[in-house]
Amino acid sequence: MVKNFDDKVISVSAIAFGHVPMAIVVMLFLPLPTLESVPYIILSAIIHQGYQYNLISAYKFGDLTRVYPIARGSGTILVATVSLILFGVTLTNFELLGIFIDRKSTRLNSSH
Repeated sequence: MVKNFDDKVISVSAIAFGHVPMAIVVMLFLPLPTLESVPYIILSAIIHQGYQYNLISAYKFGDLTRVYPIARGSGTILVATVSLILFGVTLTNFELLGIFIDRKSTRLNSSH
C-alpha cells in the first residue's frame, strides 16, 4: 500500500489507523493496564510516533524497498546498544546470534 500510493503520509496513516478497530475489540475483552504501566505505555507511544514520523520522512528520500528494511532492522541494533550503554545489560552469545540473524534476514528481505 505504501509503495503504490503517491502520498506516503496518507498511506502510512491508513495502515496505522487500520489497527484501531481491532484494538478496540481486543480492549473489550482484556483487563485495563495497571496504573504503574501507564508511563511505559505513554513512552512507548511517543517512541512509536517518532518511528512513524521518521519512516514517513525517509520515504520522501528513498524507495520503500530501501527505506523500510533499514528502519525495520535498526530497532534491534538500537535496543541492544541502548541496553548495553545505559542499562549495563550483558548479552549472551545466543542473544548476539539473534541480533546477527535479524540483521541478515532484514538485509536478505530488502534484496527481493
